[in-house]
Amino acid sequence: MKKNIILFIVSFAMFMEAVDTTIINTAIPVMAQSLKVNPIDLKLALISYLLSLTIFIPISGWIADKFGMKIVFIMAISIFTLSSVWCGFTNSLGELVCARIMQGLGGSLTMPIGRLIILRTCERHELIAKMSIVVMVASLGLMLGPLLGGIITYRFSWRWIFWVNIPVGVLAVILSSKLLPYMLPRPVPPLDKLGFVLFGSGLATLTFGLSMASESNVTIFQIVAAFFIALLLLGGYTKHSYKRKHPIVRVELLYTRTFCVSIVGNLLARLGFGGVPFLLPLLLQIGLGYSPRLSGLLLAPIALGIFLVKPLSVYILRWLGYKNLLILNTMLVSISLWSFFSINQYSSVYGIAFLTFAYGFLIALQYTGMNSLAYANITENNMSAATSIMSTTQQLAQSFGVAVSAIFLSLFTYIYSEDHILSIQIFHDTFLMLGVITFFSGIIFIFLKKEDGLELIKIPEH
Repeated sequence: MKKNIILFIVSFAMFMEAVDTTIINTAIPVMAQSLKVNPIDLKLALISYLLSLTIFIPISGWIADKFGMKIVFIMAISIFTLSSVWCGFTNSLGELVCARIMQGLGGSLTMPIGRLIILRTCERHELIAKMSIVVMVASLGLMLGPLLGGIITYRFSWRWIFWVNIPVGVLAVILSSKLLPYMLPRPVPPLDKLGFVLFGSGLATLTFGLSMASESNVTIFQIVAAFFIALLLLGGYTKHSYKRKHPIVRVELLYTRTFCVSIVGNLLARLGFGGVPFLLPLLLQIGLGYSPRLSGLLLAPIALGIFLVKPLSVYILRWLGYKNLLILNTMLVSISLWSFFSINQYSSVYGIAFLTFAYGFLIALQYTGMNSLAYANITENNMSAATSIMSTTQQLAQSFGVAVSAIFLSLFTYIYSEDHILSIQIFHDTFLMLGVITFFSGIIFIFLKKEDGLELIKIPEH
């Protein structure tokens, strides 16, 4: 009974986080109008949240062990809830970005620590069943996010998409305080403070440089300078990490071929499709003039596709194997991106819903293949470090995807529109370029062998 209560609390918190990941997407055009900024500039509200997750996830396990998982979990939910209140009261883009960074800090602790609580409170034979429930609940949150965001924005105000977290967060804190068992702090090595500063500032500068590329008032010199500084910081971290017994991120794990292919594949593929949740609401609301509510309804099938592919993915992997699946599916994802080229003012809403569903199904299959492959040749001792690198890469690549989408939007706006109006043609060409990037990202999977990952999907002997 106690384990089920723990599972419920963690799933409840994960649901809140998952909803918040997608709920903002359908509100972007309305928020841009309210804050008096270009809709493309709202990329910063998405990137800042994802970057905050990227920077703090690697030290979440250390913080949990140092201060106790229950205390940190409650603190993380509290930070997330309070920063949601702040997000709703913001009146400028800069203020919203600061609030989203704080929200990302709360999220970076809630998600991985929630998983750790499940890992440390259930038996090994229960693990897959328990984690599957958490994943399904999170998928449901992803599915409801765009729909809730559209309805709330349409009926009330975009500010309520953040304030809706208040009752959920308060309830999660109360339940966690009363029902989660107290977990003693564990002995931890000293935190690598210099490594954390080098790694975090390097990622922030790299993301900032990529984000600047879509700004019209930024020079090439400034962009190159940002990339150069980021390279120095990350290079400095790599050199520093080899000298540390307990580095923030263990770079040497990238020498494991399957892990390296999975990480690089994640990074390259998400450059192509990581910005789709940012682009589609803009296309539907600005390009086609749909309401936030209808836009949310048409985005919901993406998460439905993600939700439905979960039970099928292992059978598809057994049928095709990792190498064949990832090469073939990368091509299918790029075709799915190109299919958005067909969306125009004459498109049926049912046709658009089918395209978004197919896209959701295919990217879920891609995520499952890329993410699970990472652990194929990782030993038990290195599992935690590998998970940290994978989680960091996913969030970083997602922020890169949003930045790349914004770059193409700005480029095609400059080419096609003298008055800087986002036309359907601009969105079509952006999706075309993202499809090209995704297509060529599949080249990395050629370096896999047919037998790679088979031990992860083999049918157990009885």
